Amino acid sequence: MYLNLRTTVISLTLMLSLSVFSFSQINQVDAQGRKQGEWAKTYDDSDGLRYKGQFKNDKPVGKFIYYYPNNKIRSIITHDENSDRSEAYFYHPSSELIAHGIYRGKEKDSVWTHFLTSGHYSYTETYKNGVLHGERITYYGAEAVEDNRVKLVLRKSNYVNGKQQGDFVEYFPDGIVKAEGKYYDGKPDGVILKNHPNGKIMIKERWKNKTKHGWWVTYDESGKELGRIYFKDGTQLEGDELSEYLEKLKKEGINPNK
Repeated sequence: MYLNLRTTVISLTLMLSLSVFSFSQINQVDAQGRKQGEWAKTYDDSDGLRYKGQFKNDKPVGKFIYYYPNNKIRSIITHDENSDRSEAYFYHPSSELIAHGIYRGKEKDSVWTHFLTSGHYSYTETYKNGVLHGERITYYGAEAVEDNRVKLVLRKSNYVNGKQQGDFVEYFPDGIVKAEGKYYDGKPDGVILKNHPNGKIMIKERWKNKTKHGWWVTYDESGKELGRIYFKDGTQLEGDELSEYLEKLKKEGINPNK
């Protein structure tokens, strides 16, 4: 019995020593105060692991794993030791992939792909220096696509320095164009067409200097005009005011849609 007790004490002492030794090897800084080697942090209000990973000269290197408070993986970010590039995967609390993309330093860069919890593609967008810059594509989800591997485009647009710019197009699930036009500095610009499911024009909008300007016309599914209203610099004109303004433009040889 004495032998068993002595063995137990030795085993506990050894386990404690190994635990202390193991703990002493993580969360280390060098003489200059730089993080080095393996690091792990827990949540302030629990013992749950918040993240673990490796540092070299205060720079994260290799794979970092971040956790939700319930110990599910929140994200996996792999840092390139020889550059500022990192590849990131983010996950829902229920473990499905949310997004995948690239960082340059702490800023999003290049193409990011986002997913729905169903596994369907949600949207892709392009970043430069942390702001949207390039093509953005939105996809139909489970309501229109049974196979989550299929990318069925809902909308294509373009961004410059964080603002929508240039051509955009939207589609019905069968591929017929739903809407199309241009944006300038984040606002609609020129003629915007919105269509019926059969592809015929439903509404023709006109924009100028970020405001409604010109005739806005609606049509039925056969192409017959249903009605029209007129805007001047964002304000709707009607009645005598509209008649007088149109007459003035006519005398001056000015197109009311310009």
